[in-house]
Amino acid sequence: MSERGMSERGMSERNTDVDEVIVAGGGPTGLTVAAALAHRGVPVTVLEAAPALSTEWRASTFHPPTLELLKELDVVDEMVSRGLVADKYQIRDRVDGLIAEFDLSVLAEDTEFPFRLQLEQYKFAEMLAERMERHPLCTIHYGHSVESVEDDGDVVTVTARLADGTPVTRRARYVIGADGARSAVRKSLRIPFSGHTYPVRFLILSTTSDFAKVMPDICYVNYIWDPVEPMMLLRIPDVWRVLFSIGPDEQEGDLLEPESLRRRVAQVTPERGFDVLSAQYYSVHQRVADTFRSGRVLLIGDAAHVNSPVGGLGLNSGVHDAFDLAIRLARHLRDGAAPEILDEYASRRREIALEFVRRVTHRNTTMMIEQQAEAREKNRREMRAIAESPERQREWLLESSMISGVRMASIGH
Repeated sequence: MSERGMSERGMSERNTDVDEVIVAGGGPTGLTVAAALAHRGVPVTVLEAAPALSTEWRASTFHPPTLELLKELDVVDEMVSRGLVADKYQIRDRVDGLIAEFDLSVLAEDTEFPFRLQLEQYKFAEMLAERMERHPLCTIHYGHSVESVEDDGDVVTVTARLADGTPVTRRARYVIGADGARSAVRKSLRIPFSGHTYPVRFLILSTTSDFAKVMPDICYVNYIWDPVEPMMLLRIPDVWRVLFSIGPDEQEGDLLEPESLRRRVAQVTPERGFDVLSAQYYSVHQRVADTFRSGRVLLIGDAAHVNSPVGGLGLNSGVHDAFDLAIRLARHLRDGAAPEILDEYASRRREIALEFVRRVTHRNTTMMIEQQAEAREKNRREMRAIAESPERQREWLLESSMISGVRMASIGH
């Protein structure tokens, strides 16, 4: 059930209760962990700062093991019907064209979903929210911005603020921080967010330009290497998305000017009459929280780790966090498992963030932005060799599609 506002009296009465689980953040990761907990019989309350679900175009790729996990929430059929099935992806050179093409159909014996699904994350979040509104164990409070948490050992006190500035206090047995890279939950616990920021920034925009008309051999997912301005071209159901690497001297105001955006797209296509529908730019980080658990408070998704978007691992790894935590937390709350089972979540998922997600996304990013000619040629030869060998291509795809990472993680075990 969804609550978009409560009376002052009603909220005051609820403050005397102790929620089973509060999730701070109603994005895709927060909604996933909430839905997975409710599916296992655990009552859950989501506190989301925004007045409604975000409709921003952000992540858009769902990998095979993510779809496998989401089957239990009865959402995958709708996702596939509304998304685009990308059974291939390409690595290209901006001048010379195709370097290598990878065919995910070789994974048919490894997964029932041998493809990437291209679907805007906000549509996925809407699907989950619609299901949660019908679930008796779920409540979503919009317009509740979590500011801090305090764990006294027996219960966690959550302080949030309504849109009009009114402070709200709630208590819960456990709190899950799913409130993004700037997580107030993580900051209030003073958990360091260690890592680094890349020297490049990314500009991502959505456009009505149809790049397939200009490059008829491209796939729905394309990584385009270039020493000056590497790109990603991604097709989602409604539009094409383009991600550009931005130099350090380009200013924010100039970047987002409509004519500047059109000129940048025009460098890729001679097509005329296209529109730029949205644009945003951001710095690229590789950071991992020093711990994913502090007592009765746990971190998932971007609150726990952020990485380069090259490869589409961010949202997917957050969904994997959500299922791993939901399985373990339900075992503790419903089946009587010792709370140490939550330490297993924290250590295992942090290991995956460090040893798998960070390694793969860093490799993908450095190859795409490599400037040295000798290193670039070495990378090109390596990608061609992998694509031409059935055995090596399968091993590469098991990793890039996150199947090997999920196997390594043994989610929930």
